Amino acid sequence: MDSQCQTFHLPPTASHDACAALHDFLVAARGTPVRLEGGEVRRTGARMALMMLSARRAWDADGTAFEIVPSEGLRTGLEMLGLSDHLLGPGALQ
Repeated sequence: MDSQCQTFHLPPTASHDACAALHDFLVAARGTPVRLEGGEVRRTGARMALMMLSARRAWDADGTAFEIVPSEGLRTGLEMLGLSDHLLGPGALQ
């Protein structure tokens, strides 16, 4: 990731307010490289995971870097939702 990368620190839990904040960040950061720092995440919900998946696809379509740095809690939550390969796997841009 280059110096123009926009970073968002994911909160420990995926509350409604956290999802709204992530949405606002992604809308503002569109077209620039993005890093989602998930080091503090204890658990994630389907709404936030699907928002990250949608963003990953949009950034991939644009050819722009999109990185998720997961905690064990985030990784486990994405695995339970069946989304870890799409967001963190070898096919994902990291």
